[in-house]
Amino acid sequence: MHRLWVILSLALLSVSCGKVEIEKNLPQDPNAVADFEIEGLTLDNFPFIDCSTSTSPVRDMVMYELLDISYQWIKDWISETRYVVSFNLPDGMVPFSEEHKEFDRKLRNRLLLSNGSHGAFVNLIEGATDVIIDSRDISRNEVQSAQEQGVEIETKPVAWDALVFIVNPKNRVKSLTVEQIRKIYAGEITNWKQVGGANHEIHPYTRDTDSGSQEKMETLVMGDKTMKEWPEMILSSMHSPYYLIEQDEWGIAYTPYYYCQKIVGDLIKVKVLSVNKVYPNSTTILRGAAGNTSNGYPFYSSIYAAVRADEPEDSHSRQIYRWLSTPKGKRIINESGYIAR
Repeated sequence: MHRLWVILSLALLSVSCGKVEIEKNLPQDPNAVADFEIEGLTLDNFPFIDCSTSTSPVRDMVMYELLDISYQWIKDWISETRYVVSFNLPDGMVPFSEEHKEFDRKLRNRLLLSNGSHGAFVNLIEGATDVIIDSRDISRNEVQSAQEQGVEIETKPVAWDALVFIVNPKNRVKSLTVEQIRKIYAGEITNWKQVGGANHEIHPYTRDTDSGSQEKMETLVMGDKTMKEWPEMILSSMHSPYYLIEQDEWGIAYTPYYYCQKIVGDLIKVKVLSVNKVYPNSTTILRGAAGNTSNGYPFYSSIYAAVRADEPEDSHSRQIYRWLSTPKGKRIINESGYIAR
């Protein structure tokens, strides 16, 4: 783990304008705290942490780290994604014993809790989960729902991410401007020829209403333009855009940068577009977050953690929420592939 952290640190230090300068200009986390140990955590009392699909790896790594369970990334060639899996047992536990089976059942019971961006907030509001790590902040509708139930939700940003646009590798378009993307999804640009591509109709794919990707598309990208409705182009799962774009030479879709680079990676062949001639990567996302409009990626966003506001200060749930802002917590966030704030 330490080696991965060193490698990531060196990579970020290679930013041409200097990581120190970027960090100086970035909004500082007012919730940052010194390292501390969370006493008494066991698998039996570990809080339930819900998450969106794209944040499930960091949720899993946080759990494994705090329970001192070794883990590694695994490629699933069936689902064509990567995921994090544990690979050691507590000291003294006999493999395949009844104790091992019970341990595995409890572990899976917590790791299967991944209800998507909206579902995670709903579960937190309703008390079905204790902490969430989500791809977005709480929405206005979710705030209203919480108020109606007499619940207040506390959130904070813990990592940087971005929204990226993917096309089929055969598409000769390599970069779009912010305005061109807006016009494509508003239905004002309808042919690839209008943006330097071939003479063919554009097929813009969207996500379902409650997804984090859709919320980011509407808030980060569209501005004062209204997205046209393409009912036949709505995709329900995180992986759908990759399957469709791989098959559709004339399609365009959007997806979280983290999901694209870390979970999917090179397992599916799509092409990520530059925006305003800036290609999305950790360097350009940090530049964009620092306010660099000339060579920073414009569609950067934040990953959030959340708890109920009345969560006691000494509870394990509150302590994990605080721990995410410690140097140790940030190390795990960086190791997961996100960019810790």
